[in-house]
Amino acid sequence: MSGANTIKEVYEFPMDLIDARCADLLRYNYIRSRERYRSGIRFKGVAATRTRAERCCRAWHIRAYEKLVEVENSDWAKEIRADTDERWQDHWQMHHYMFYLKDDGAFEFIADSWEILPEEKGWWPDISTA
Repeated sequence: MSGANTIKEVYEFPMDLIDARCADLLRYNYIRSRERYRSGIRFKGVAATRTRAERCCRAWHIRAYEKLVEVENSDWAKEIRADTDERWQDHWQMHHYMFYLKDDGAFEFIADSWEILPEEKGWWPDISTA
């Protein structure tokens, strides 16, 4: 993260996550008041992703612990936009989103936008809780 970057919190995950999986869709399970719930975040217009194992994260990555943040003035977002074919450079916005999950590390996306999936009772059927 360069000196000009700032971190802006855009969403805090509900409770402590039990388990989570992502690609362009972060799905997570959690318990609230002894009830099992599931929800998630869908990233739209994803241009790039990257991950860091927990052991390779710096303090600024951990500031995104169990919350979605936007890295403003991101050098990585500028790099991805510059590398994008000219016909598509201004088609989508390129926001640098990041979250950090305990035991998994940091997940980063360059994406146009994001949305919260509706909260539902129960857990996602294909996420292991072992």
